[in-house]
Amino acid sequence: MGLKRTSLYEVHKTLGAKLVEFAGFEMPLQYSGIIDEHMAVRTSAGMFDVSHMGEFYYKGDIDAINMVVTVDLTKLEPLKAAYTMLLNESGGVVDDLIVYRLSPDEVLLVVNAANIEKDFQHILNYLPKEGSHVFENVSDKWFDIAVQGPKAVDILKTYFPQVVDLAAFGFVSVPEHGLIISRTGYTGEDGFEVYGPMEEAPTWWNKFMDAGSSLGLKPAGLGARDTLRIEAGLPLYGHELNEETSPLESNYAFVIDWDKPQFIGREALVKQKESGIQKKLMGLEITGGIAREGYKVFSEGEEVGVVTSGTMAPFLKKSIAMAFLRVDKAKIGTPVEVQIHGQMVPAKVVSKMFYKRGKTQ
Repeated sequence: MGLKRTSLYEVHKTLGAKLVEFAGFEMPLQYSGIIDEHMAVRTSAGMFDVSHMGEFYYKGDIDAINMVVTVDLTKLEPLKAAYTMLLNESGGVVDDLIVYRLSPDEVLLVVNAANIEKDFQHILNYLPKEGSHVFENVSDKWFDIAVQGPKAVDILKTYFPQVVDLAAFGFVSVPEHGLIISRTGYTGEDGFEVYGPMEEAPTWWNKFMDAGSSLGLKPAGLGARDTLRIEAGLPLYGHELNEETSPLESNYAFVIDWDKPQFIGREALVKQKESGIQKKLMGLEITGGIAREGYKVFSEGEEVGVVTSGTMAPFLKKSIAMAFLRVDKAKIGTPVEVQIHGQMVPAKVVSKMFYKRGKTQ
């Protein structure tokens, strides 16, 4: 079977994108260049095709779908979204996702492209076998275009003035166009994700480009998406998150609503919280080399961790990485070394949120 393509494939080709395989899709890695696209997002705006992401629609008893996520959906008001995780019984992360409360009895779950089939089956396993609920994989029906950066609001308000008043993780429905527009993203910048009927993606891509070209909007690919999310300390499933690692270990405990009496993995997390974790995801600032996934971290000659993601950060102009470190070596300011091409390169432990809008380390 060949690679899947989004409905923006011809647009990417016309723009001269370098296309690569990602999660079974043929996707743009870059257009004008990763650094150029990265800087556009930080200083003006970038636009991403993320239509490869998965979407699941649920309608029915909210308590049933509430069991599979770490956030408490009963506290999430309609037209609000939340970042959350699916866990297994041992507290490991099956996936991270955004859940949208469409109405009192409807939610949309947006999951990672590589995990669509796994996630759908995982959720299905925990839903009641009988009842009147609807649970559908609608991934092939939706496009997802992300417009990210300080100028994103100026671009979107050209067509949708109501987005100006949206708070982070708020969203609006635009029924006349079949769209959902949320103030969410994966770059550390202000921005929006626009969901709509797959066949309409080229129309809206071109409309946004028309509105944003004078403001510095540039198409951006997976390469910049990765460097941007690393600068912002955001996880990528399979790197910082996996089924053998809990949200406590990956330093994303904020996704857990401890007041929620029941959800898959809760019991395991409570035990781990009581007994303590052995490793913790932190940031590294590296002097004299670029660390990549799998590179080992040492302290006084002893191996104490492993890098999960690393890059030369285009905006920060320094070498950064995220790494799982032994807890006693995970304190901010701790000096360590990263083995890069056989050489021990100095590094120090820092917060994994290297970049925060308006403030950097």
